[in-house]
Amino acid sequence: MQELLVILQDGFDGDDVTITVNGKEAHHEPGASTKMLLGMAAEISVELPAKGATVGVEIPSREMSAAITVHGRPKSLLASVEDGELVLREGTGREAFL
Repeated sequence: MQELLVILQDGFDGDDVTITVNGKEAHHEPGASTKMLLGMAAEISVELPAKGATVGVEIPSREMSAAITVHGRPKSLLASVEDGELVLREGTGREAFL
């Protein structure tokens, strides 16, 4: 198993967020809100299987969801709400917040 850091960035406003790994709930984050000074709502660590995985992020109250397949040894996953859509990007693992 390996760990993936999921960073909830911009656009979250008191949202309940569910993170799934291969279709199974891995974490539930209640009331995630972006802190404008930091540009981040939460950092969440989830475990991934050794060989690739599909990671999903859902905001049920807004009927938003997105998923991305990660391969190898991904370090981080960045999630943000942009123009009414949930956007996921694979990160470098070097993202830093104050």
